Amino acid sequence: MVSEILQACMKKGFLLDKEVLGYLEGFRSDEAENILNIIEASGVPERVISLKSFSKFSDKLVAFFEGKELSPKLLEFLSKFKKNDNKNQKKERGKVKLLAAPAFKQRKITVEDFVQHFRSRFEVLRKALELRNLENLTSLRKIGYSKGNYTIIVSVFDKRITKSKNIIFEVEDLSGRATVLVNRNRKDVFEVARNVLLDDIIAINVSGNNEILFANEIFYPEARLDEKRRSEFDEYVAFVSDFHGGSTMFLEKNLLRFVKWLNGELGDSKQKEMAGKVRYLFIVGDNIDGINHYPGQEKYLVEKTSHGQYGVVSRILKLIRKDIKMVMCPGQHDSVWVGEPQPVISEKWAPSLYEIENLYLVPNPSVVEIDGGFKVLMYHGASINRFIDEITDIRIKYGHTRPALVVKEFLKRRHLAPMHGMMDYVPCEKDSLVVEIIPDIIVTGDQHRVEVSTYNNILIVASSCWQSITPFEEKVGNVPDPCKVPIFNLKTREIKILDFSDEAGAIGLENGKTVSS
Repeated sequence: MVSEILQACMKKGFLLDKEVLGYLEGFRSDEAENILNIIEASGVPERVISLKSFSKFSDKLVAFFEGKELSPKLLEFLSKFKKNDNKNQKKERGKVKLLAAPAFKQRKITVEDFVQHFRSRFEVLRKALELRNLENLTSLRKIGYSKGNYTIIVSVFDKRITKSKNIIFEVEDLSGRATVLVNRNRKDVFEVARNVLLDDIIAINVSGNNEILFANEIFYPEARLDEKRRSEFDEYVAFVSDFHGGSTMFLEKNLLRFVKWLNGELGDSKQKEMAGKVRYLFIVGDNIDGINHYPGQEKYLVEKTSHGQYGVVSRILKLIRKDIKMVMCPGQHDSVWVGEPQPVISEKWAPSLYEIENLYLVPNPSVVEIDGGFKVLMYHGASINRFIDEITDIRIKYGHTRPALVVKEFLKRRHLAPMHGMMDYVPCEKDSLVVEIIPDIIVTGDQHRVEVSTYNNILIVASSCWQSITPFEEKVGNVPDPCKVPIFNLKTREIKILDFSDEAGAIGLENGKTVSS
């Protein structure tokens, strides 16, 4: 597609710089063609079109694509030129816009589906790495017998430790395979290599030839924002997950206290003032305890059907005031298939949820845009446990107590579950677990512990739960921290954590910055 774009540009009398070309390469062919036509019609004097050039006709660009179904890459590109003045924000107030929602048509899965799945992932992450202006970038096929210094973008398909305690990677790209050795005496590189997972897509600066390559530096795709977003609106977003409705261990009384606080019926004057400013509530999966998820689960259920369990949850959500927009995705315990991406919770199993007019049901994972242009990536977090198992430093030092550390690994890799077999997934034409749209906020659940942190200007929120400790959690040594709700102010970026664990006492309040380093 690159050659076609370049030929079209030459015919129109201009060129594109490397950054703009990288973006257009990721667009659909019709989208790229429309943008080239807009550039031509705008009459910009520059011979080489850069991102700065687009500012001269950004209004025409945004207006042309307004209301059309666009690819995630184009949505990300256009967001650079959308103006966030007060006038525009007033029009957008209270909005919920789904930017990325994976879709999978039920059909027979073949080997070719897996090939396309991994190939699409490689292409997207390769483009992300290429934007880092890596030196001497080359494909494996072009590395010959002569020794040299190169940078390669590869997928790791094997990793082993030698008798000398060095690390050997077997890597591949779309042109071939190679062997890369990481010397244990190169401590900076070796420390990074220790945590590289199978199927990670990374860039490696290497020396050597096609017989063996020696690693000098390792680069991840890295999700990052140039600056932290702020809204003109003094509004809060609240994050919850893991209700496990229908379970004997469901902490319903505590959840009802949270609902009363949202409605301004509970808390001191300052807490009630904050509650009045809550405009969004994100509900990040495991909304019910589900059916037949483990042997003997039935004895821990009050409601033994999906309909009954969702009825419990919807009865509570219907009590929340109507000006709060609620966004809900599924998790492993919900009545959807376990493999990710997971579809929207169906009306067949949860008709009562569809009666709630201010509830938006989305897939897992999803990217949702709210007031101020904030993009929120919702992911329940099925892969978190496997990340903990695979990354030694997290497993030994923190176990399951620091979920935000795992989310940083997501963002570093720009992938929510890179390793084949890490968790159940459905191979799609496009790998929906790639973090293609860079979020302002990423929120997860699953670990039943609250933690707030940041990474490359991206806010990380790990949600608490509304279920007391289960026999399974006791068995694996996981200690939940239930009934805590992180809230985030879109204007000031202030983070507070409310504690509803006391069924009768005052609401606890913590500063989010003290929760995580």
